[in-house]
Amino acid sequence: MGYTHYFEIKVPKGIKAAILEEKYQRAIAECAKLARVWNIEHAKGGPLDAERLSGFSAHTAPKQAYGGLQLNGKGENAHEPFEMREHFKQNIENGHGYCKTARKPYDTVVTACLAVLKYRLGNAIEVSSDGYQDDWDAGVAFARRVLRRAVPNPMQGKVWTLRKV
Repeated sequence: MGYTHYFEIKVPKGIKAAILEEKYQRAIAECAKLARVWNIEHAKGGPLDAERLSGFSAHTAPKQAYGGLQLNGKGENAHEPFEMREHFKQNIENGHGYCKTARKPYDTVVTACLAVLKYRLGNAIEVSSDGYQDDWDAGVAFARRVLRRAVPNPMQGKVWTLRKV
């Protein structure tokens, strides 16, 4: 086991595929921005260099070959990559998704991205976690600061019966 975040992409009734795709692309672009800002703030050679992301890739421009998102921690701060496919429908094909971060520093970026995805996609994504609401506070605050908008904490109001450690 380990500290894990889960997500499920689905198509709500009455929502057109083109609208979901547009919202998804906006979310992926914002997640890419979060990852870039994280790496800038954790500059190479600086005191927070060990918390930089490795394996970060995101290309959301139309001319790029890949439009998805993949990120992980660096070195000892790496665990499992967080991945979102290029198009919304590709995530449905994969079914359920998850990312074990083991509470390593890049967890802040993963929770920020999941909060943005929930904010943008609404009922088209279900998000859950082994953590409590306050475990997501740093990621949500990071998303709010970087994107300059109110991003809700998707764990707010969830009822917990057992906390995995």
